[in-house]
Amino acid sequence: MAEKVKIGSAGIIPREYLRHALQYLAEKGIDVSSYRSRELTKDMVMEADLILAIDRLIKGEVLHLYPETSGKAFTFKEFVFGASSQNLDIGDPMKLPEIDKETGVWLWPDGYPDSYIAEIEQCLSH
Repeated sequence: MAEKVKIGSAGIIPREYLRHALQYLAEKGIDVSSYRSRELTKDMVMEADLILAIDRLIKGEVLHLYPETSGKAFTFKEFVFGASSQNLDIGDPMKLPEIDKETGVWLWPDGYPDSYIAEIEQCLSH
């Protein structure tokens, strides 16, 4: 019988989707209306075999809050490419775009957030 894999998502500080994130996901045809964020708990970390963080700051917070995660908490890039990789962080997914004052349109930096998603896809396909 094949091993079962359970994947979950939780944050250090759970929050609702930001308006710009909802707009971006809607443009990509992704419906997250039923998604609810949840806070990482001791039960979750004890049950987990692997904990992946988006960057070193969040990984550090996980290790600080739950020292028992040492050895099973990594950044995505650290897990995929090894700890000696030059850049272990993936760009800030919650980065706020500027808003054009005349049109009210979100002004994303060139290639963002697509570049952020591309970094995650690179890790997943490696």
